[in-house]
Amino acid sequence: MGIFRSEPMSHGTLVLPVDPVRARYFIDLIGSKANMQFEDMNAQSMHRPYKKYIQRIDEMQRILRFLFEELERIPDTEIIRNNVTDFLDNSGEYKLDGLESRLKVIYQDFIQSKENNVKITARRNSFLEESFVVKTAIVSMAQTPQRSSMSGRSRSDDQFEFEATRSLLGDEDTGARRALETMFSNIAGVIPLADQDRFSRTLFRATRGNAFTVFQQIPEPMQDPSTGREVQKSVFVTYFQDHRGGAGASAMNEKISKICASFGVNTYDWPASRESAEERRNLLQAEIDEQSLAIKQHEKRLQSEAAALVEPPRLGSNSLVEDWRLFCIKEKAIYATLNLFEGDKCLRADCWYPAADQAEIGGMLIQHSSQNQGTSSAALLSDHTWRKKSPPTFIRRNELTSVFQVLVYTIGDPRYGEADPVPLTIVTFPFLFGIMYGDVGHGAMVLMVGMYAVWNASNLKYSAWPLYAGRYMIVMMGFFCNLCRLPVQ
Repeated sequence: MGIFRSEPMSHGTLVLPVDPVRARYFIDLIGSKANMQFEDMNAQSMHRPYKKYIQRIDEMQRILRFLFEELERIPDTEIIRNNVTDFLDNSGEYKLDGLESRLKVIYQDFIQSKENNVKITARRNSFLEESFVVKTAIVSMAQTPQRSSMSGRSRSDDQFEFEATRSLLGDEDTGARRALETMFSNIAGVIPLADQDRFSRTLFRATRGNAFTVFQQIPEPMQDPSTGREVQKSVFVTYFQDHRGGAGASAMNEKISKICASFGVNTYDWPASRESAEERRNLLQAEIDEQSLAIKQHEKRLQSEAAALVEPPRLGSNSLVEDWRLFCIKEKAIYATLNLFEGDKCLRADCWYPAADQAEIGGMLIQHSSQNQGTSSAALLSDHTWRKKSPPTFIRRNELTSVFQVLVYTIGDPRYGEADPVPLTIVTFPFLFGIMYGDVGHGAMVLMVGMYAVWNASNLKYSAWPLYAGRYMIVMMGFFCNLCRLPVQ
């Protein structure tokens, strides 16, 4: 029939050995070298003997999705994808059991490393937040005579100066001020900048205006350890009157503490003196440097592991992790096909195949069965009573007709034995496009794009698949755009 009608089909029964390894081998062979469609022999019983293999592959695919997400977060990491031809030529290098165990080890390493990084980042954020609280305390405790001796402060301290750096009690006598300060307490902490206004209003209403809260924005954002996003935060200090004179937790203290807990903010001890604040700041800075070094080492180790996963195993091939993804897709398709077979002593399934390929398929099965002497073989048994059944439509494709077939078959496939409209569409579609477009300049551009795609087909096959698949159609559309604008003599 050629390309003008669908291929004549034959019906038969494929018999495979019951051994899972041998059965998988023959399905892989048929899938790579023959055209065959199987009927579901277990549609009534829903018996799926290879379900456990598909479940294992589903778990492997889940791990691979996790790895792809993690690799995309790592900077300067590029995964080479979709080189299907090279993978199929070398897919025998991978085995299901070996890849499954390797993926589990890599997954556990990534999970443990991610958990450790979350803990380290949370610890570093805690030290960093407390250091900003201490810096705020140092600035708020600075006395007016001492300001001239603070010229050696760091720039970050200058950024942390409050709008009101003087004491709440003004310029009272020192003795009187110390006596009054024993009646006041404070709670300090760090809150996300997005919750600052809501937190301030809640405190004001809950304390009926008897608490004074000062906020100071932290100049640099912090990384959320759980999501990895940067969050802008502020230091807050809430001053309130302590009727117990610091002898214990007052009702006001408990109320403000509960509000802080409801907002999920982190609270820290307010230094008793400027000297203790300076000492605490130095200790915190040492802890921050240590945790930052640990985070850098983790990132370096993660990049080395990512480099091993994205490295192509062969020259011009996919990344290793992409080969694993394609392998899982292929294995899942093989075992899904095996689930269509029935039988205990041997596997059987009715199938359709082109009549012209029957001798080739039978010879291929005999050849590969003879290569494994002493084991059960595969066979294709012809069925000559299939006339009452409705055969599937099979039309061969090539690089020229494939894109036009996709275009035509979006409306519907021809029935078995009907004429195929694709050969006519190959001419009429670009011609009608040229009549409609009818512009020499733009048509020349379309023609050049098509010729570029044809010339660089091997490079565009996996990087720009739509342009690769439609390269001949684009060339013909550009050609007819110019042809239809030629002057008629």
